[in-house]
Amino acid sequence: MRWLNVWIVVLAAVLLGACSGGTGDGGKASETLDLSHFFPPAHFQEEEIQQLIGEIEEETDGRVNITSYPSSSLAAPDEQFDAAATGSVDIGLSVHGYTPNQFPMSSIMELPFMTESAVQGSTDLWTLYEEFDEFDDEYAGTVPLWIYTTDPGQLFTTNKQVKSVEDLKGMRIRSPSAETSEWLQSLGATPVSMPMNENFEALERGVVDGTIAPWEAVLTWGLDEVLNYATIGNFYSTTMFVVMNENAFERLDAEDQETLKQLTGARMAKQTGEAFDDIGRQAKEKAEEQGMEIYELSEKELEEWNTFIHPTIEKWIEKLEKRGLPGQQLYDRAVELRKE
Repeated sequence: MRWLNVWIVVLAAVLLGACSGGTGDGGKASETLDLSHFFPPAHFQEEEIQQLIGEIEEETDGRVNITSYPSSSLAAPDEQFDAAATGSVDIGLSVHGYTPNQFPMSSIMELPFMTESAVQGSTDLWTLYEEFDEFDDEYAGTVPLWIYTTDPGQLFTTNKQVKSVEDLKGMRIRSPSAETSEWLQSLGATPVSMPMNENFEALERGVVDGTIAPWEAVLTWGLDEVLNYATIGNFYSTTMFVVMNENAFERLDAEDQETLKQLTGARMAKQTGEAFDDIGRQAKEKAEEQGMEIYELSEKELEEWNTFIHPTIEKWIEKLEKRGLPGQQLYDRAVELRKE
C-alpha cells in the first residue's frame, strides 16, 4: 500500500509537469509556440525562420520551442496580425499593406523613393519604431519581434515595356499597398490590389498587365516565367512584421524574454534585409540571362515621374497629422536616416 501511495504521488507530479508545459534547464517552465506566415515552405524566408528557431532553442536551453507553419496554413495573409493579437497563433508574420489603414506609421517605408536597399529600409524602419512611441498603438495586443522591408520595388510588365509616364497610362498594375495604388492612379494606371500569392495567376491570365514588386519576388514566386520587361525606379518597399501575442510573450521567463529580444529586433531586421538584397541580386542576374528587357529610369526621368508621385507623400503626411500622429516629423526623420 505504501508503494502504491508513492507511485500515485509520482504520477501526479508527472501529470502536473505535463499540464504546465514542461520545464527546461534549471527547472524553468518551457513553452511551445507556433509561428504562422504565408511564404511557401521552399521560400528563403522559411529558411531564415528555421535558422532563428534553432538559435532560440539553443540559447534558451530548449525552454522556448517554436514550430513554423508556412503557406497560410493557420491564417490567411491578411489575418496574420489579428491572429497573433487575439492569440489564435503565438507569432504572426505578414505584410503591413494587406490590412490597409491598420499600420499608418509603419507604412512610411512604402512611400515612394524611401529605400535604396532592403538593409537600409529595414534598419531605418526598426530605428523609427524604437524612436517613436506612437508606433505602439499599431501593434496593440502584440510584441513586435522585428519589422523590415523587402528590396526596393520595381515595375514589371508582361507585354509592353514602360519607359515613360505615357507608356503606363491605362495599364492594369498589381499594387501591394494603398500608398502605391494612389500614385499608380496619379500616373494614369489602374491599380489592382492583391497579395503576392495571387500575383502569378493574375499575370499569366492577363488579369493585370504588370506588377509592382521587389526583384526578390520575381525569383522566389516564379514571376520571371510570365514577365518580360522591368522598369527600374526604386519606387517603394513592401514592409513586413513579425509580432508575438502579448500574453504568450509574458508567459516566458524574464531571461527568455530578454534572449528573444536580443535574437530578433535590430539584428533580424538587418539580417532579413541582407537576405532580400542577396536574393534580389540573384533574381536580376537570372532575369537578364533569360532575356528580360530592363530599363532604368534616369534622374531626369524620375523627376517627371515624381511630379505625379510626390502628392502621395503630402497626402500621407496630412492623413497622419489628422489622426494626431507625427506624420511630418516621422517623414523628415526617415529622410534623414536614408541620407546617413
